[in-house]
Amino acid sequence: MILRKLQQNLIMLLRIICLSWTLCLAVSAGANTGETPTIREVLEADSRSEEILEQIKDEQHASKEGETPLSAILALHLAAQEHNWHKAAEFIDIRYLPDDMSDASADELIRKLSIIWTQNRIIDFSALSSSPEGHQDDGLPSYRDLLGVIPLDSTESVPIYLQRVPDGNGGRIWKISNASTREIPRLWEVYGYNPLLVKLEERLPDFNLLYMQNWQVIGLLLILLASAAVAYSLRWVLLRIIHLSDRYRDTMHRLVAVPMPWFVFFKLTQTGVAELGLSVKARIYLNESALGYIATIFLLLGAIEFFTALFLSRTNHQRYWSGIIRPVRTILKILAIIIVIILWLTESGYDINTILAGLGIGSLALALAAQKTLENMIGAITLYIAQPIKPGDFCKVGDITGIIEEIGLRSTRIRRLDRSVVHVPNSTLVSISLENISENDRRRYSRKLYLALDSTPNQLRLLLQKLRELIISHPRLLDIAARARFETIERDAYTVSINGYIDSADYEVYLAVAEDLNLRILNIVHDCGVKLAVPQQRILITEDTANSDSAKSNAESLIAQLEQENKLAFPDFTEQEKEQLKGQLNYPERGHQS
Repeated sequence: MILRKLQQNLIMLLRIICLSWTLCLAVSAGANTGETPTIREVLEADSRSEEILEQIKDEQHASKEGETPLSAILALHLAAQEHNWHKAAEFIDIRYLPDDMSDASADELIRKLSIIWTQNRIIDFSALSSSPEGHQDDGLPSYRDLLGVIPLDSTESVPIYLQRVPDGNGGRIWKISNASTREIPRLWEVYGYNPLLVKLEERLPDFNLLYMQNWQVIGLLLILLASAAVAYSLRWVLLRIIHLSDRYRDTMHRLVAVPMPWFVFFKLTQTGVAELGLSVKARIYLNESALGYIATIFLLLGAIEFFTALFLSRTNHQRYWSGIIRPVRTILKILAIIIVIILWLTESGYDINTILAGLGIGSLALALAAQKTLENMIGAITLYIAQPIKPGDFCKVGDITGIIEEIGLRSTRIRRLDRSVVHVPNSTLVSISLENISENDRRRYSRKLYLALDSTPNQLRLLLQKLRELIISHPRLLDIAARARFETIERDAYTVSINGYIDSADYEVYLAVAEDLNLRILNIVHDCGVKLAVPQQRILITEDTANSDSAKSNAESLIAQLEQENKLAFPDFTEQEKEQLKGQLNYPERGHQS
């Protein structure tokens, strides 16, 4: 009892974890920092900057370093790329700094500012002025231009200014303003690296990969290994837990076996990458936001698998629903992936209206091209609502007779009696007549006896008498439309029809009872001395003596006796006689009796 209670609590805990992760994921995926440039903005700024740089190179003349905001930032950018911080320090103004920054070197300050800047912004050279006076229409003093803004926290941002200051030789030069230089320590507290990481960077070989520093590359590898270890350790633990539950073992396995570890892996990787302090360009290449969306896809796919499996495990008609749940599950997965991709593109800065318009036109074209498919899907919905047939039913569809195995979105699979398989489109299935033999509540027994023309009327009366006794007294025939009648006189035979209903819809039972009735009818025909008519041409040379005089006289005497006793069943037995006859026979006539 305690173990069962523990199992139930563990299962409930798993559900809560899943819901919590889903909620956290929705919040984190929808979050947008606002100040951080989108992928589209970064790519477009990179493209514009490359055009500016190529233009400057083609013109083969450029302004003197620091003469314009563009030339100052270009020189600083090239020096930072070469890690020449002494050269880069020429473009930062360290005059009039507070006393607590008096010992700070220009090299260290510009290095820190470069790291801070790359984590938040990229340099858009096309936005920088190539005039010595800078931008004059930006609302700032004529000696100052705005390079960009770096968020300090959710409520405060730090502007980074360029300022035209004296160069000490009687001229003027553009530098990072001292007002922005004063904010570097505060920004470093938010975006700076741990001193141990700085020492590690110095000890490791100097290399870069995808705009990542050496220690960041190693850190990324460690994050991947740690995320994989945590994800699959969690998978191992959860699989052991769900195997304790018979009820949720199969359904939870679909969620835990594959989607859950991948979700955890990508989510932990995303969290770890966010802590590496990567530059904007490195985050673009690694696509940090895409990691979260990939994790979302795996979680959604796992949730779809879980809930569809849970529905099938709880429904009373699993075979009936399995055929349509499988394609519906696939459609839901495709829609989930498309929605997540659209959300990611929206966050990346692309116009969602353009994307949706393209999807709308594509959907219209797809709908026109897939009319037959849509007809089959509508037919499947009709079959599932009306339920004229279901898997396992024995049916006759047109000229096809067999067992319904599966009703899918496009077609219904029927296995014929020869074990071959036929797929009938649902649109065809709903437009033709269906005979669901499995829905029969009873089986009809109907036979016609063709008797030779040399049979006498009294022989026919005796035959009908015994046939009526048979269908009334047989224990497996119902008292519904039970009759035996001398129906017609044809050119080569007398026709006697026999009708009745067997008390079972099972086809095997029907065959057994029909076999018993057939044997009894043959015995009655033989006892009455009546011959079955055979289609033939016969030339009589002598009188036919096949029908013996003894049989005829016996039939006449029995009919006379029944008539004298007022027991002749014409036109039928009385109700009292029927009650007396019921249950008088053993079934089967010979063999194992039930």
